[in-house]
Amino acid sequence: MPEAKEPRRLMKDGLNGLALERMAAAVFQAWPDFDTAGFLKAAREGLDDLELKDRVRHVIAVLNRFLPDTYPKALKIVVRAGGFFPPGRPGDSLAGFAAWPLIDWVPEYGLRHFDPSMKALKGLTSLFSAEFAVRPFLLADTGRALRHLRGWIDDPSEHVRRLVSEGTRPRLPWGFRLPVFVEDPSPVIELLNRLKDDPSEYVRRSVANNLNDIAKDHPATVIKVCRGWKKGASAERGRVIRHGLRTLVKQGSPGALRVLGFTTDPQVSVSLGLSAASLKIGGDLAIEVSLASKASRTQKLVVDYVVHHVRANGKTTPKVFKLRTLDLEPGQGVSFTKKHSFAPRSVRRYYPGEHTVELLVGGKSVGRCSFTMTK
Repeated sequence: MPEAKEPRRLMKDGLNGLALERMAAAVFQAWPDFDTAGFLKAAREGLDDLELKDRVRHVIAVLNRFLPDTYPKALKIVVRAGGFFPPGRPGDSLAGFAAWPLIDWVPEYGLRHFDPSMKALKGLTSLFSAEFAVRPFLLADTGRALRHLRGWIDDPSEHVRRLVSEGTRPRLPWGFRLPVFVEDPSPVIELLNRLKDDPSEYVRRSVANNLNDIAKDHPATVIKVCRGWKKGASAERGRVIRHGLRTLVKQGSPGALRVLGFTTDPQVSVSLGLSAASLKIGGDLAIEVSLASKASRTQKLVVDYVVHHVRANGKTTPKVFKLRTLDLEPGQGVSFTKKHSFAPRSVRRYYPGEHTVELLVGGKSVGRCSFTMTK
């Protein structure tokens, strides 16, 4: 008999009553005077009614009430608690969320104790990631925070090295922007230059995501950086470059496409079709594509598609999706089908109305088809 699937969990479920018990156990081991029962009672109050980030803020405030009044004493306890933090269930992708309030307690109360707080974040980051916690320090004193981060680039821990790249992302999802790096990313690029060949894919992926952030405000700068990185690049660095340029490629940036060796002036004939003219919300749509070369040379093509989603106000917003890359020989034709799900997700809702699918080859629009979405 097949095993029953685990019910779908929301991210906020990672910071529930059991997570609080793990945190309380760690703090108690670090400080036997900790009022575990009092903390758990106060932290659980109203927790279930809160979304994830509000849960984090709530637990931070409650934790602070049960720690010593002086920050240096409390910080020592928090750092020691990190060493006692019990792991969650094996395979639980949300297990790390339990440590988020412990880490973010540091910037909430420790900005005036800059250096010991930064040192604490370095020690705690492996529990969950201090990528959000380090950002207030970067805002408060950018130069001082960067001096710490530069010193962590050669740290033995991949978690610490990743914090250098992830914490400095100008537009980190879920985190507030860092205007100083949105305006001038050069200090961040200096860090990424030293991390681009890190032995850990975990770190290199972060480097690529940081590059992609920078590209949203400084595309020419990122293209120039990637052009330089491409010289003598290993396969691993090549993946960093491709992932770092992904938004520019979706936008059809000729410079980004050239760095990756793609054809910027595709010569193709195109057929685009959809499997249905009408689709209910939650259904699947097959996107049918045929391409034929009209060029006398091999073309290296990047093929994407755009879904122009109808929003609640009736207007449409585009979302680009990757389709495939291919080498198209002279006279060659290819056909392929992509199934696209319109099942609602936590990050995307669908509304009735006329949606459009647009095909992009080499960043250029080469065809459009529409369908009607119904309830």
